[in-house]
Amino acid sequence: MPAGRLIAMAIGLVVLAACDTATPPAQVTQVPAVNTRVVVPTPVVVATPAPPTLVPTPLPPTAVPPTPVPPTAVPPTPRPTVVPTEPATPTAVATPDPDRVQQQQYCDTAAPPAHVALPPLVPIIQITPPGSPSQAIAATGGPHQVGTDPAPHVTAPHVAVLDEASGALLDAVDPFAREAPASITKIATTIVAIEHQPDIKHVYTTTVSSSALVACDGSSVMGLEPDDHVTLETLLYGMMLPSGNDAAEQVAYSLAGSRETYVAWMNEEVASLHLQDTHFVTPSGMDADNHYSSAYDMALLARYAMRNPEFRTLAASKSFVGDDYYMHNLNPMLYSYAGADGVKIGYTDIAGRTIVASATRDGHRVYVSLMGSKNLQGDCTALFDWVWHSFQW
Repeated sequence: MPAGRLIAMAIGLVVLAACDTATPPAQVTQVPAVNTRVVVPTPVVVATPAPPTLVPTPLPPTAVPPTPVPPTAVPPTPRPTVVPTEPATPTAVATPDPDRVQQQQYCDTAAPPAHVALPPLVPIIQITPPGSPSQAIAATGGPHQVGTDPAPHVTAPHVAVLDEASGALLDAVDPFAREAPASITKIATTIVAIEHQPDIKHVYTTTVSSSALVACDGSSVMGLEPDDHVTLETLLYGMMLPSGNDAAEQVAYSLAGSRETYVAWMNEEVASLHLQDTHFVTPSGMDADNHYSSAYDMALLARYAMRNPEFRTLAASKSFVGDDYYMHNLNPMLYSYAGADGVKIGYTDIAGRTIVASATRDGHRVYVSLMGSKNLQGDCTALFDWVWHSFQW
C-alpha cells in the first residue's frame, strides 16, 4: 500500500479517536474531513510533469550551426593562387648553383672594373640574321684558274679562300654564314690597338688577373696578374701568339678605359671595311650573344690587318720574349707549311676550331679562312696546295 494512504489512514484513526472522546454526536460530521485530507497529495503529482514540456523549446538553436558552414567555403579560394608560385621558386633558384655563383665571383674580379660575363650554359648563342643576303665584294684582276681539279673537300662547313692582291674569292663554302669566330676576333683587337696607340713601347700597369679569368671561363692566357708593368708590344704578342684573353682584356681597358668603349672601336673598324656579317661583343672572342662573323669577313679583315707592317710581324712570329714573359705561337701552319706567315687561330666550345691562315708563294699571298673545322692543319694544307696548283697570276 502507498505510504501516502497509510499516513492518511493513521490520521483518520487519530481523528476518529478524538471524535469519540467528544461528547456531541455531531462530531461524526468530521469523517468527510478524512476525505479532504486524502486529496492533499494530488497537487504534488500534477505540478511536476509540466516542466518537461519546456525541453523542446531549446531545440531551435540547432538551426544555428548551418550559418557557420558557408565561411568554410572561403579558404579554398586563396589556396589555388599560392600553389602555382611554390613550384616556380625552386626552378629559379636552381639555375645559379653554388659552383656557378663562385664562377661569377672569379669573372667579376678577373678584369676590374669591367665584369667579364659567364660563358653560356648551352652550346648556342643568339645571332641576329642578316637583313639581306651577303655578296662578295667585286674584285678586279686576280689569278685565273688553269687547273680543272675541283677544290678539295675539307672538314670545315664554312670556307673562304681569298687572293690578297685582288680580293677575289677563289673558293667558298657557305662563306657568309654568321658564326661564332672565337679568338680570330683578336685580329680586330690587335689592329685597332696598333691604330689607336702607334707607340707599342708604351708601358701600362696591369689590372687583369689571368688566374681569375681561367677560373671564370677557361680562357687561354699569357699569364698577367695585377700591378705588373708591361709594354703594349708585350700585350699584343700576348694576344696574337698564345691567344691570351687576359692580354685582350688588358688592352681594352688600358687603351679605352673600358671594354665597352674598346669593342665599340672594333665595330667601327669593321663597319668602315663594310663587313656586313660581323659584330663584336667581347675583345677576346669569347662566345656571347650577337658576337659573330663569317669566314669571308674574317678573310677580308685579315687582308686589311696584314697591310700593317707591325701586324705582319706579330702574325708571323713563332715566339717572343718581353717583360719576363715567354710566348710561342699556337698557329700550327707556321711550323708545318712552307710560306705560311700568319694569321690567327681560335677555339671555343660553341665556335669549334677557327683560323685565318696566310701563305705566300712566288710573291703572291692567299688567305684561307675556316670556321668550324675539325682539322685546321689538314684543311688549310689541302686548300693552299690546290690554289698553287690550280691558279696562275
